[in-house]
Amino acid sequence: MRRAIVVKSDGERGSILVVVLILMSALAAIAAGMSFMARTESALASNDVQEKETFYLAEAACEEAVHYLNQLGEPFLGTGANQDQPLALVQDGARLGIGNVTVYIDAKDTNSGEATRFVQISARATHHNGRVSKAVTMRVGQQNFSRYAYFSDLELRASGSKIWFVTGDNLYGPVHTNDQFHISGTPVFHQETSSVASTIDYYNGGPPNDNPDFKKGVSLGAPEIPMPSDLSILRAKGEAPGGLLLEGMTKATIDINYDAALSKSVLVVRKDGGAPTTYDLPANGVVYVDGIAEVRGVLSGQLTIASSNDLRIVDDIVYKNDPRLDPTSTDILGLISEKNVIMAATPANLDSGDETVMASIMALGESFTAENYNQGSPRGNLKLHGGIIQTRRGPVGTFNSSGIVSGYQKAYNHDIRLMDTPPPAFPTTGQIERISWKELDPATDISANVF
Repeated sequence: MRRAIVVKSDGERGSILVVVLILMSALAAIAAGMSFMARTESALASNDVQEKETFYLAEAACEEAVHYLNQLGEPFLGTGANQDQPLALVQDGARLGIGNVTVYIDAKDTNSGEATRFVQISARATHHNGRVSKAVTMRVGQQNFSRYAYFSDLELRASGSKIWFVTGDNLYGPVHTNDQFHISGTPVFHQETSSVASTIDYYNGGPPNDNPDFKKGVSLGAPEIPMPSDLSILRAKGEAPGGLLLEGMTKATIDINYDAALSKSVLVVRKDGGAPTTYDLPANGVVYVDGIAEVRGVLSGQLTIASSNDLRIVDDIVYKNDPRLDPTSTDILGLISEKNVIMAATPANLDSGDETVMASIMALGESFTAENYNQGSPRGNLKLHGGIIQTRRGPVGTFNSSGIVSGYQKAYNHDIRLMDTPPPAFPTTGQIERISWKELDPATDISANVF
């Protein structure tokens, strides 16, 4: 059988060529489009990566500032004549080969420029490409030991015997121990309470015979909060311009005298019983005594007295403006010893009248205690308005079923102002509370005083 041979005309061959060319052009356009989309998506992805890198860099810069505050060991102060201006912690510092950061830290100001625990951190990061910037701000609380009504490292006496919270004990402020609570009966804890131990030791086996009332709950197995190892920061403050360093003697007696004519307190100092020297309150609020310190008087202002040896309270220490009557009082005192803080057995303290101490007290070496607490007749109530931070709880009196036998009856109240307004340079706990966080317009002036 013969097959027919079809011969296409030139017109038909041309039509096929056109179709092929159109298809090839379409495929080329699709390929070009896909290439463009790939490049665009790659650029977008790169931009997204750079945006995230820059944002994380700003966040990391804030955490760098938190670490700085954590290691500072004292309340953060600003800069300027009144310490009311932000500190430039980092200016245009290169980080991780990604970009540069600038960080400012601003302490909350008061009229006197004193430090409080609230601090604002502001950071800006700029990518090395120069096109991407991010800014964030964080408000934090720099925790201070002064916030505690009661703080202890150990709940054991030097002899090894346990120290007990018992029926009738009322603790009105925050409480923490790096040891275990020993509970007998029904003591009351009115604020946040925490212990490093995972259990409570009960004298009578626990409820119902032992039934402590933790009004705000109790946190067991809490992180340890180390006490300062020494007072080197306070000594440096005393040596610095604006501080007062007392040295070259065994004992310095400090009378805090309120001068009504001048409407201020002054310090009358005697070294080893010698002639008195009068000083204004130091500008930075810190007196450091290289030796034993003896203290009494009436304070108008903010002051911390630190001692390398025992600090002895020889009579009442009160505020000119009593915060129990006027909550707006700005009078604040810190008493810190590398050894003990002692209610001295002086004639002024041995009568049967009450003694009043207004201060946040810290004893690094051992305890807050009363001299000869187990001798003589009862001395009345020891009215403490402030807080006690100590290595181990010290005795201030002896008791039996009928009441006080010798020494003092405790009458302790927490000064709630110490939660947010520590005495000058009072040691910090190293804990930072993150309160709030937000992203800012990168054009924001992060050097501005925000408080």
